[in-house]
Amino acid sequence: MPSIEASTAAAESYLWAIILLPLAGALINGLVGRRIGKANVTLLAIAVMVGAFSISCVEFYHVLHGNTLHFHGFPWIQVAGPDGRAMVTIPWGLTVDQLSGTLLLVVTGVGTLIHIYSASYMSHEDEAGYARFFTYLNLFVAAMLTLVLGDSLILTFVGWEGVGLCSYLLIGFWYTDPQKAFAGRKAFVTNRIGDFGFLIGVFSLFSIFGTASYGQIQQLAEGLRSPATTLITNGVFAGHSYQAAITFALLGLFVGACGKSAQLPLYVWLPDAMAGPTPVSALIHAATMVTAGVYLVARNAFLFSLAPAAMATVTMVGAATALFAALIAFVQNDIKKVLAYSTVSQLGFMFIGVGSGLWWAGILHLVTHAFFKACLFLGAGSVMHGMGDETDVQKMGGLARKMPWTALTFGISTLAITGFVPLSGFFSKDAILAGVHGSHNPVAPWVGTAAYTLGSLAALGTAFYMSRLFFLTFTGKPRTHAAEHAHESSPIMTVPLMVLALLAIVALWLGLPGIEPFAKFTEPVFAAGTERLQAVGHLPHEGHEGMGPFVIAWIIAAAGTFVAWLMYSGPLSAAPARLARAFPATYRFAVDKFRVDELYQFLVIEPTRFAAYILWRIVDVFAIDGLLVNGVARAIGFISSVFRLAQNGDVQRYAAIMAVAAAVILWSVLGVGGH
Repeated sequence: MPSIEASTAAAESYLWAIILLPLAGALINGLVGRRIGKANVTLLAIAVMVGAFSISCVEFYHVLHGNTLHFHGFPWIQVAGPDGRAMVTIPWGLTVDQLSGTLLLVVTGVGTLIHIYSASYMSHEDEAGYARFFTYLNLFVAAMLTLVLGDSLILTFVGWEGVGLCSYLLIGFWYTDPQKAFAGRKAFVTNRIGDFGFLIGVFSLFSIFGTASYGQIQQLAEGLRSPATTLITNGVFAGHSYQAAITFALLGLFVGACGKSAQLPLYVWLPDAMAGPTPVSALIHAATMVTAGVYLVARNAFLFSLAPAAMATVTMVGAATALFAALIAFVQNDIKKVLAYSTVSQLGFMFIGVGSGLWWAGILHLVTHAFFKACLFLGAGSVMHGMGDETDVQKMGGLARKMPWTALTFGISTLAITGFVPLSGFFSKDAILAGVHGSHNPVAPWVGTAAYTLGSLAALGTAFYMSRLFFLTFTGKPRTHAAEHAHESSPIMTVPLMVLALLAIVALWLGLPGIEPFAKFTEPVFAAGTERLQAVGHLPHEGHEGMGPFVIAWIIAAAGTFVAWLMYSGPLSAAPARLARAFPATYRFAVDKFRVDELYQFLVIEPTRFAAYILWRIVDVFAIDGLLVNGVARAIGFISSVFRLAQNGDVQRYAAIMAVAAAVILWSVLGVGGH
């Protein structure tokens, strides 16, 4: 029987296959998918996902035994110095530890379920469109796995850009619809703004540490004796303290995280991204891509522990986003839009966690959210499938009798996200609130209290709008003909819902107070950062402040759910309409999503469009076309026209001119010689 060392070495040797399998699926389906038929496209797309998940389970087994797996590839980027030798070398390497191993299982596991679901959901597409969809889906998974497994900021950025590209392709999958095509472009452009900040952060860290490798950066960061006073002696940040330089770099990374994870002010792309097929919403905009920013912050926990100002920024942006998105979700009627704003809000909770030093709690909420939010999105797709693609919840009602399995799984996931005991969302989300309540940021001591207050209000809002969504969709009487004749989806669609709902329940074990197995499991990854935060008093040495915050959180969840029941399924069902009539301007303002898009249109897009028009007229039309291109052509044309007066092709005139010229020359010579 092989030793554990030999087994680990073997696992490391085929780590690359986790990425290669979905990449191969995308390549084959992209090249020949339309010719091999839907059945073979489905088989290939799902088979490579099952293979990637299986290998991920093997890798995770080794991580459970305390091993960190590394795959060292060839030198990928080399920059030569003045002497011709390599000055900078960036290898192509992969790493699986407790953090990336957890994400591996989420991406491949939830991704496999969504691929299976998609086989039925997208069955109406023609063969070309069907193959194109699974090509994009496999390619996205390969890019997300690259992001998660990369052992350097550079390789993470490659995956980061890959998921951005695939998101654009999948959001605008039905590109013949102008609205859907616009949504894809909006997501792409908004993410590019964030990616610019990401690049600034990467270049800054490279300037500080001289490397982009996570492992090397951590070793160098741990060697800083006093980052607040030690000055950098060379490079771009010469004369600055390490803490100031690291803070600047981390804020750049966080700008990228705000774009990818839809935080204020770059969240506006995510609600519009619901234009894509529903499985896309479940995979990309609930379970994987939008959590990339949370992963990025957690992966650099050892650096954030050196920059309390950056941590305070992450915490407060997350808290503000959590509450802001929850308020918008109150009055939305599109079932996918409610879930989209819910995703934005829950991502805010994750950033509260990783920004306050509760990295394990933020990542745990990432995992549990992947389960119940993927279930909710796929459940919404099942509802739309049974309702003839209807998305307005005001036109639904009574679907629990028509779609019992969809209603059951949707209900379980709704309770999970609202924070009811004993479901996983309670233990993950409320671990964040309990922890931030006891945190003390040294540069902003008020941050913990402010984030706890905003987060608690957001949790109350979550319970209200999610319960409202469930009651309007599944309870009461059918309000339209489509609702009256709705039908349950096929087992290919409902079985993934059941699996995800079950995971949303059993994942509670990971965050049980007092035990907190997930905190212990991820401790090696976050130990350096946690010890530093405890040393400076940022975090208490206890993991939480007893059961008090959890009791308060449960009361908040129950209160929000009860109010929603009163207003949308109970005796106060007329109240929403009355409130809308009593406060029409406020109601319209909320329905219009606080008109943030209109504000951006006025403050950013129109001025940019006007400036672009002016530059086009002055630089392109006048300077380049008018002066450089057409101006030179006109000047040459004018000079040519002058010469053309003499060069007209008349031989006799040429002879006469030659005779006159000869006479003038002779006269000049003889005349000069005579004198």
